[in-house]
Amino acid sequence: MEKVSLPKGTRDFGPAQITHVNLNDGVVEGLRLLDQPAFSVQYHPEAAPGPHDASGLFEKFCALMDGAGRGAHAQA
Repeated sequence: MEKVSLPKGTRDFGPAQITHVNLNDGVVEGLRLLDQPAFSVQYHPEAAPGPHDASGLFEKFCALMDGAGRGAHAQA
């Protein structure tokens, strides 16, 4: 993974993995933290072309919430 310098005033939240890249312009649209139970996407997954394209994202979110309730961290 390439080390990127953050702009001044930006907080470093630790190592992250890119999970979604826009095929049209190469912009990063999703990432997950590697040492914290957190992930994000920068688009509306429920508006995806297919009826089940985002189901995996919602399942991961529910797993994180279930793990947080028990004090455990589910893998994002």
